[in-house]
Amino acid sequence: MAGPLAAWAGTWTPDSDVPGSSALFTIIASLPGWVSGLTLVLTTSLSCCAIDTCQTAMFASLYDLVEQKVNIWVVRAAVVVLNVPVIVLAMQAPDILQVYLLADMLACATILPVLCGLSARLNFIHWIDALVGCFGGIISVGVFGQVYLGNRHDGWRLLLLDGGLYVDDERVLGAFCFAPVGSLVFMFFFAGLRMGVTRLLDRRQYRYELPAGTYSSTSNSGASFSENDLALNATNKQNTLA
Repeated sequence: MAGPLAAWAGTWTPDSDVPGSSALFTIIASLPGWVSGLTLVLTTSLSCCAIDTCQTAMFASLYDLVEQKVNIWVVRAAVVVLNVPVIVLAMQAPDILQVYLLADMLACATILPVLCGLSARLNFIHWIDALVGCFGGIISVGVFGQVYLGNRHDGWRLLLLDGGLYVDDERVLGAFCFAPVGSLVFMFFFAGLRMGVTRLLDRRQYRYELPAGTYSSTSNSGASFSENDLALNATNKQNTLA
């Protein structure tokens, strides 16, 4: 809403040299200095809250990924290492919109393998298959860019979305379409390859099973209950009738 507010206040016009994404700063520049200081403090606090949540999520995901068998300080060090390429990409990005587009691209490349883990029919999918699918979705964008643009350099730089969202061709649309499709292709291909090798070695196939003591059926609303919950509900009903 910064653009409409700046245009309504008269501090920004469409023919201005200031980009529309920076329209909010034209409003702040016309206000007293203490407003700029307050805005700086609030935006810094908001950024710190977002970064703190992101770091916590990365740590928890990595700790679960290694099944909590690795020392906690090793996982923390891995989070620090993973932040290095993130900082480098953020410093190379010309504006914040490109950073958001890059995050959207990564989300498109990883969301479908993650959602497949919620389906009981896909209990043969191992977490390694999903991880390969996530990387495969990213690779699919680079392959599409190389084929569509005709050269390797510009094709793989499509991962960074240098030209932004609004370009003269369909490269951005193709990248966002190929990312989720490629992730599924890589995930199921690797799952089939893994299952084939496992069968060839005469080993037990991976199947995710519910923990012992979990009631397998579901209610009409789709929520599952454990046996202890059912026994507790039955006891409460008997006490009510008594």
